Amino acid sequence: GPSRSLMLTRAFVRAGLPLPPFLRRASNRVGISRSVHAGMASGDETRVAIVGGGVAGIACAQSLVANGFGKRVDIYDQGSRGPGGRTSSSRPVEVNGETMAFDHGAQFFTADDPKFKAVCEELKAKGYVARWDGVFGTLNAFDGVFIPKRRVETAGPPRRDFFKLLTADEVLVGVPTNQALCEGLRALAGDDVTAHWHTTVTGLDRDASGKTWSVSGVNKRRLDEGQAGSKEKRLSGRNAAVVVCDVMAARKGTPGTCAVTGLPDSGDAANAWAAFANPKVPERVGLFSCMLAFDAAAPKPEFDAAVVTGSDVINLLVRDSSKPGRVKRKDGLERWVAVTTIEYAERTIASAPLTVDGEYNPQTAEYFANIEPGIVNEARRILGVACGDDDGEYPAPHHAKCQRWGAAYHSGAVGEGVPGGVCFFDMDAGFGMAGDFVQGPGVEAAWLSGEAAGRATVR
Repeated sequence: GPSRSLMLTRAFVRAGLPLPPFLRRASNRVGISRSVHAGMASGDETRVAIVGGGVAGIACAQSLVANGFGKRVDIYDQGSRGPGGRTSSSRPVEVNGETMAFDHGAQFFTADDPKFKAVCEELKAKGYVARWDGVFGTLNAFDGVFIPKRRVETAGPPRRDFFKLLTADEVLVGVPTNQALCEGLRALAGDDVTAHWHTTVTGLDRDASGKTWSVSGVNKRRLDEGQAGSKEKRLSGRNAAVVVCDVMAARKGTPGTCAVTGLPDSGDAANAWAAFANPKVPERVGLFSCMLAFDAAAPKPEFDAAVVTGSDVINLLVRDSSKPGRVKRKDGLERWVAVTTIEYAERTIASAPLTVDGEYNPQTAEYFANIEPGIVNEARRILGVACGDDDGEYPAPHHAKCQRWGAAYHSGAVGEGVPGGVCFFDMDAGFGMAGDFVQGPGVEAAWLSGEAAGRATVR
């Protein structure tokens, strides 16, 4: 409708980019009303390939199956630990003879859309998702004053929030980690979906007939060491359509950079791919998370998750151990996750960039040597103040490790604020894009976009 086109148009105008044809022509709109071209390949080998195994990618696969796509669906994701994307859990580490893992990306999620609510209820019943009835609120980093969620004013000037922690009626998490959300979505998709984890798609090629796509890539690429595993090879052919659910595939200098060939030079798909390759559409927001484990005897703050005010380093503190379904440790270590402010991440990434000379800058111990201590010390100081120590003294952690999220979420996505799910799909090229970079930031937005892409592909 006009409101959708208007919002999409405004996003490109704000970014100072020329309006692509798919927003200029009424016959080629972005959204779920697009359908796969009737001339697509047919036959027993016809399939759909999805690039990205996060929330959007798996929602797309689930939607394909639920809406009657009777052929094979392949999901490719470069992560080595299964589905999840930014809802994935950290690699297990051993401390005091016991392993532990953290939610090092998305800390929780909420559900407002009726369709996503229904899926979450189904995942609750199957044990993949649970309601988190924690103590939430805001925390002043200077005086340690904690204001519970029930007392945080919702009227008047907007207050700082973090993905609706302070306003949502229900806060949800995956069980036993947030990665279970995608594992549950994957289970709902059934056996018609084949997952290829730890597989980096490096090329998508549309054949001369314009009816099928082939997928090429490498297996077991070691992302954080900047080294490839196996040599590039063809992963699949005769794909009727491809849907890219990881915007980093369109951008150079990332571990997931992907080349797309065979798109019509003047078509909607080529214009959309070029637009999303620009970091201004939408603007990616970087963050760091820091995983901490403290002794059982350490002082206990009164909250489970707090939006922090007054710190130029920390924006959110989460007691990861307090989430439902988490493993109880024999030694009683409490797991915490600190999420930085956008401003801190911008400053840090400016001095320690994501890419150097066009090449991905891996997350090595050397990279974090000058970053991690500052985040850890500020988290300890805030926890100390929250526990009543005026000097901000708090015990040193038994374990500390940081994670860089170069694209933690996307601000100003072209479909942000548009209800019902927005994706891009070019029916003539059999090429789509979906995710929070299209719909807007957050887990629910990513799911809505992926679900819309699945329906668009089937239709």
